[in-house]
Amino acid sequence: MTEADEYDEIFAALNHPLRRQILLFLEEHGEAAFTQVQNAVGLKDTGLMSYHLKELAPLVEQSERGKYRLSEVGQAGVELFQRVERERHGTRVTVRSEIEKWLGETIVKSVLLVFLLGFTWSVPATVDIFVSVQSFTGVSLFQLVGIFLVSFFGMVFGVVLFSVYYRHYHSKDAKANIKYTTIFAATITIVSSLVFYQMYLFYAGSLTTSGIPWQFGVLRAVGFMASAPAVAYAISKVRRGR
Repeated sequence: MTEADEYDEIFAALNHPLRRQILLFLEEHGEAAFTQVQNAVGLKDTGLMSYHLKELAPLVEQSERGKYRLSEVGQAGVELFQRVERERHGTRVTVRSEIEKWLGETIVKSVLLVFLLGFTWSVPATVDIFVSVQSFTGVSLFQLVGIFLVSFFGMVFGVVLFSVYYRHYHSKDAKANIKYTTIFAATITIVSSLVFYQMYLFYAGSLTTSGIPWQFGVLRAVGFMASAPAVAYAISKVRRGR
């Protein structure tokens, strides 16, 4: 029998679940009688059992005591099968680990992004609502400037956090960081401007004379949008220098 024929016999045997079970049983027990093999694989038909053992002739041989055992070819076949199974199991474990890792990172990134969006948007929204309530009792220009500066720097802090987040989880490329930080800032600006505009319309149609000056909303939006790329660039430069 040539080496190619031996491999054909091995693969044919390993492809059959019952014969594979016989080979593994003999590999574990060394040698066994006919009835022991039959009971181990759970096959009640003696004729069918004899047929399978006959088909395994190149891989299974009988000892002088008439018991069945693996031949050298059979041992090589079982070793091949076990090696393939180990590699297949290792591949499955690796794939599962990678999937779990990807899902974990995706969930963390999503939660952080939602938090950053909510935090950065809530700062100007909270300030606008606060100023709107205070406007009924009167707010001085100095107080307005201070309050809007607080909201502006709160929004800038949100941009700083997003830039660090994007650099850590997505890309360390400065251009990409500037691009997506600007998109983040634009999203916050649009949403917060809608809230500010609704507040402004409310006071424009009310009897009070101390509403929210629209100039503050415009200056805050323009300053915030201008600060976003500058912040992203500064963070990228600082990180690159470390």
